[in-house]
Amino acid sequence: MTQPPRVLYVGPAGGDTFDATSLEQQTRAVRAVGGAVVRYTGRTLAELVEALEGVDVVMLQGHRFEAAAFAHLVSFGHGYDQLDLDAAVKHGVVLANTASFGTEEVSNHTMMHFLVCARKFVLHDKLVRQGVWSRAHLAPMGHIAGQTFGVIGLGNIGRAVARKARAFGLQVIGHDPYVAAWDAKEYGVEQVATVDELCRRSDYIIGRRQLDLMKPTAYVINCARGGVVDEQALIEALAAKKIAGAGLDVFEREPVDPSNPLLKMDNVSLTNHYASYSEVAWERAQTQMGEEAVRIATGMWPMSLINPDVRHTVPPRRPALAWEVYLRELTGGAPSAP
Repeated sequence: MTQPPRVLYVGPAGGDTFDATSLEQQTRAVRAVGGAVVRYTGRTLAELVEALEGVDVVMLQGHRFEAAAFAHLVSFGHGYDQLDLDAAVKHGVVLANTASFGTEEVSNHTMMHFLVCARKFVLHDKLVRQGVWSRAHLAPMGHIAGQTFGVIGLGNIGRAVARKARAFGLQVIGHDPYVAAWDAKEYGVEQVATVDELCRRSDYIIGRRQLDLMKPTAYVINCARGGVVDEQALIEALAAKKIAGAGLDVFEREPVDPSNPLLKMDNVSLTNHYASYSEVAWERAQTQMGEEAVRIATGMWPMSLINPDVRHTVPPRRPALAWEVYLRELTGGAPSAP
């Protein structure tokens, strides 16, 4: 490391949600290697571009950033819809996020929705609260063991879901054109060629479209992004009983409109976009921002690169190292800052 990294922190628009505790966690890795973090307080694009002068990398928390072509950047969380990946690639800008911090939480949340749907929990919880004690609404109810669980996307979360689904005795099939068949096999997942095939075969699915191809006993479970599922098509499929139900942590519009028909359906389990949260996971997401910022600022690839095509437009970089290993290398084995 030739000189300590200089990092710009860009928070949510307006700064009204600034959290000093989170910033302490985010800057931990940068401080550990003697670097500095400056908090951006401007409000215009011109001010932002000026603030980027002399900065090695930006840490972004929130959804405001119009200058993806000007500086390497680490975005908090999984989503990066607010970033222009094409512009970043063109200008040789490395973009990263903090994916993987909530892998266990999201996969657990997915399995929770799966069980809630499979056991008709929403309906029966409602009936008990209303004083109704009856076996009249039990059938049909799936056996779970031996049924087919479809996973769209076999990244960190998808593989964790597959591992947990197998523990329930489910046959797991998956579709992901970017994952090798051998890797899928290691997780006990049968690869299928298309989303259509997955939808036709599955009893339980992690969101997407092709609702018309699904079994009438199937459920859609979406703990990814609201836009992954055509919400209006889902509502219509549920109303027409083309599928058995759904478990949703995310929606096309958030917060959910009080008039949304999904809120009134007894075969739909709903949570308010908190699948990735636990105190442990959240702190990991915060500290991971700083770690990725240091990697990028010191000529290393980040662990979670979101614009891989940039490899063709930037000088060669070192492969990413685990933070504990890299920190020892950068500090000569000295203890890290608190």
